[in-house]
Amino acid sequence: MRRKNTTHEMMMGYMASSLLELMLEKDYSKISIGEIAKNAGVDRSSYYRHFKSKEDIISFFFDKILKESLDGFTNLSSIDFTIYIHSIYMAFYNYKNELLLIHDAKLSFLLLEVLSKRFHFNEYAINAPLSKQYELSYMIGGIYNNLIFWMSRDMNESPDEMTEISNKFRDDDSVSLLSLHEI
Repeated sequence: MRRKNTTHEMMMGYMASSLLELMLEKDYSKISIGEIAKNAGVDRSSYYRHFKSKEDIISFFFDKILKESLDGFTNLSSIDFTIYIHSIYMAFYNYKNELLLIHDAKLSFLLLEVLSKRFHFNEYAINAPLSKQYELSYMIGGIYNNLIFWMSRDMNESPDEMTEISNKFRDDDSVSLLSLHEI
C-alpha cells in the first residue's frame, strides 16, 4: 500500500515505525533502506527526501518523544523542573519497548545530540555567560545519562521513581530549565 496525501511529519513517523518493526525481526545493521521504505509503504525516494541515514530515523524518534513530553502544557515558563523531568520520563516510559530495542542495538548514544538540539544548546551558548553554558551542559548531560542508565536497567523504575531520583540531585529549585529551553 502506497501512502498519499501525508504530511512530512507523518511520512517520517511511518518510516520510524517501519524501522522499529524491522528491528524486532532482524539486526539493525542488516536492515536496508529498501526494506524500511517498503514496510512503511513509501518509495525509496521518499526515504531520501526525509532522511540521510537510518540513524536520522532514530534521532527523529527520540525528538518525537521529547516533543511529546511537553504536549498539553500551555504555559511553558511556569513549568518547574520536577514537572518537566517527570513529563520526559513519562513520555519515554510510553515508548519503553521501542527504546529498549534502540538501546539494545547500541543506538541510544544518538539521544545526546537530540537533547542538545531540543535544548538549543548551540544557539543559547553563543550569548550566554560561561557559567550558564556549563549549567545547561550539565543539565543536558545529567538528563541524558539518567535516561541511558534507566534504559540499561530495562526501565524498571517507574517515571515517578525516576523523578524522585532526579530531584535528589537538585540543590537549587530556582533554576528554571525552561528559561533555557524553547520548543
